[in-house]
Amino acid sequence: MLAARLVVALVGIPLLLGVTFLGGWWLNLLAELITLVGLMEFYHLAKRMQLKPMVPAGLLGGLFLIPVAYLSKGMPAWFLAVVTLGLLFLFLLMFPRLGVADLAVTFLGIWYVGGLVAYLPLIRLLPGGAGALTMAFLLTWATDSGAYFCGLLFGRHHPWPRLSPGKTWAGAIGGLFGSILIALAIGPLLLPGLSYWLLGVLAILVAVTAQAGDLIESGLKRQAGVKDSGWLLPGHGGILDRFDSLLLVAPVVYYYLVFFLS
Repeated sequence: MLAARLVVALVGIPLLLGVTFLGGWWLNLLAELITLVGLMEFYHLAKRMQLKPMVPAGLLGGLFLIPVAYLSKGMPAWFLAVVTLGLLFLFLLMFPRLGVADLAVTFLGIWYVGGLVAYLPLIRLLPGGAGALTMAFLLTWATDSGAYFCGLLFGRHHPWPRLSPGKTWAGAIGGLFGSILIALAIGPLLLPGLSYWLLGVLAILVAVTAQAGDLIESGLKRQAGVKDSGWLLPGHGGILDRFDSLLLVAPVVYYYLVFFLS
């Protein structure tokens, strides 16, 4: 299991960092791929919960949000209003065909996967965006790795045994310290506009939201009665298993940097 995780990391990390450096439509293409596979996994989980999402409409809506986020920076103020009206129109078209729960889970998938992944190109569009997005990845990975290894070595007490029996207090603390360590060691190079204090606060926010994102997906899988959301990444499971933490981290990093660097 650990060997498979390391192989995926050795391939995936350089790929993500390389696309981050390139930015533009290369990053958008990767975001679209993550959204497509992530939405398919999410709707598969929903079906196992006896729900009936409208998958084609959900995929279309989620994939649509990536270019919308990328283009919104150069568009007039009314552009997002038109997008909102378009989604409302989609809602009205779907409403007669679906129950309330099925309609809700369809739109939840659009927001949870497509809407949150869309923050990745938005981070890249910020001043110094390549460093900012790289920092978001590094802090998330540091949190996940710190939580995994500290939980494996020292984990005894499980704060949420019903939601995620594998999570421990030692893992949560290890993830927090991992994030802070990377922020203070590498943050001044990637985000020179932030002081050590602001980097430390960012690290704490990322550690909390990354582990919350992991817990949310653990809860979804537990309700669906599955161990992994998919099978695409050996040792990790599916796309949602690998990117669940980053889904919540991305908007936190984006708004934090917009507030403190603008």
